Amino acid sequence: MRILIADDEAPIVQLCLKVLKAAGHSVAGVTKGEDALSRLADESIELLVVDYKMPCLDGFEVIRRARLLQPALKIVLMTGHGTQAVMAEAGQRNLDGIVIKPFTPDELNQAVEVALASKKGG
Repeated sequence: MRILIADDEAPIVQLCLKVLKAAGHSVAGVTKGEDALSRLADESIELLVVDYKMPCLDGFEVIRRARLLQPALKIVLMTGHGTQAVMAEAGQRNLDGIVIKPFTPDELNQAVEVALASKKGG
């Protein structure tokens, strides 16, 4: 299973890579939304784990463009901004999960497992 992590904070990307690799996943990470979109244009990715707050392209814009590139893509949003407005917008975007920072390795693994098990479409 191919998972792509996109967060502008390199230590968060490294943590996610370490946790998800230890759980047996094939995973890569980037620190820019533009780089995530470039990878999605070139590679088949099953799950995108993307930070809400990033410079240049925020997480929701990355999600919008990612879905144009890979409509069946599963998406988990990471955020340290778990406000009602962010949660409402996340709910409208048909995401497969949300992880609130700071998160534990178990919380990340659980969100990823639930997202990968979810069915898209109908």
